[in-house]
Amino acid sequence: MVRKAFVIFLSVEIFVFLFGFAIKRFQPEALNVVNIDKFPLEKDGWIGSRDNLIPEFIEMLNPSVIFSATYTNRDGVTAHLFFDYFTGQSNPGGPHSPRNCVPGSGWAILKETEREIMVNDRVIKIGSFDISRGESKMVMDFWYITRYGETSNDYMFKFYSMISSLTFRSNDIAFVRIISDRDEESLRHLNEFESVFAQEIYRHLNF
Repeated sequence: MVRKAFVIFLSVEIFVFLFGFAIKRFQPEALNVVNIDKFPLEKDGWIGSRDNLIPEFIEMLNPSVIFSATYTNRDGVTAHLFFDYFTGQSNPGGPHSPRNCVPGSGWAILKETEREIMVNDRVIKIGSFDISRGESKMVMDFWYITRYGETSNDYMFKFYSMISSLTFRSNDIAFVRIISDRDEESLRHLNEFESVFAQEIYRHLNF
């Protein structure tokens, strides 16, 4: 009986070791080719200009692709779009949770809610912060994109990443952030902006 229990225990230990080794060493082939050189800076009345990102910021995130631009429409309403993409093989870097980055950059999170937006005829749920710093008051919408779906929940994002590793799938991930003023007119145009450019994000990232 003792010998049988020992054999079972040893077998489980060997399996766990080999499975952990495979997860750590196995690198699925990165099949997704991403090119954002032609990501639109002008569409449906919105005109944008690329932002100059601090090199240290890019080095810290270490993304495969990064995009940041500020758009203005005919009514003078502005929206800031940021997204970055990481291939499954890319690096030890990755998207940073806005729940840490927003307070770290001097902004206060006043309220957190969940919203729904339409992307390619389907509804996805995204996170939304009311944020402030001094007299400035903004709204920030955000979400993670994974092979297993979208989420704005940090724990679900980690869960999706873990499932990708356990199933030996390429752990491609992206983070999207859209910021606008919090006045009534800006919020009304924010829905329009997101419906237009979210589709472009998915099209260019091949998710």
